[in-house]
Amino acid sequence: MTPATALVVDDEPMVRHLVRRILEPEVCGVVEVEDGETALRLIQRRPESIDLVLTDLAMPGLDGFDVVEVLARYHPRLPVLCMSGYVSDVHASRRLQVPFIQKPFTADSLVGAVQSLLERSRALHTLAAAELRSAAEGRAASRSLRDLSRQTRSTAVDLVAAARVIRASRANPSARG
Repeated sequence: MTPATALVVDDEPMVRHLVRRILEPEVCGVVEVEDGETALRLIQRRPESIDLVLTDLAMPGLDGFDVVEVLARYHPRLPVLCMSGYVSDVHASRRLQVPFIQKPFTADSLVGAVQSLLERSRALHTLAAAELRSAAEGRAASRSLRDLSRQTRSTAVDLVAAARVIRASRANPSARG
């Protein structure tokens, strides 16, 4: 199994560095970006390379709220963990219906939250892969049925005519052959 990768989005380099030190290498790899725009561009270019997004909510420009709403709409299977030191963001994050971790957080609380979401991410990836396999198998079966149907139609026999030929051959055994 390939190691998971968390995208950490925070305008504070110290927070990004701390998260990296807590998570790497035991929990997952970390990619750091400083704002929501950079995060969304990275996800757009390589969505399969990110297993989890850990985003600050309060940032200049496109903030964590923007990131969460865009990902909920366009990448709903990508788990997101929000973090903030502002009490008002705790209440606002509840309406987003995403997991939240209050700054300052402990290493244990961060690791626990990330591991839980990575397990969810792996389960969703497994489900998506199974759905793709099932769809491919369904398409293959459908193609086989279409091919069989075409063969049957192209080799279709007039059963009444066949019955008359068989009957005639029974009546006149010398006409067989």
